Amino acid sequence: MQQPKYTAEQWDEFKDAFRGLNIGTVELARAVLVDGVRPSDLAKKTGDSRQLVYAAVKRVRGILQQHDAEELVPVMVWLPPELAEKVRQMAAPYDQPKSK
Repeated sequence: MQQPKYTAEQWDEFKDAFRGLNIGTVELARAVLVDGVRPSDLAKKTGDSRQLVYAAVKRVRGILQQHDAEELVPVMVWLPPELAEKVRQMAAPYDQPKSK
């Protein structure tokens, strides 16, 4: 199955959405989805199983599709405390990147 491809610029737009994922998962998915490496070739090159590579791609594609479907955009602003709480409440229904 041909994977949808993303440009490096598109990938960078989604970086924050990947913060909760293991860096290895993101790197495997990037190699397939941005660099165009075939998953089976990547598995041979890295020594990982094909199942692991496909699972990484599936997990990252799920995040990408969710953000594409919902057309979510990151927002970083400074607000007074009372407005900040309202924004947090508005954001609660959506998956948020985990803090470092």
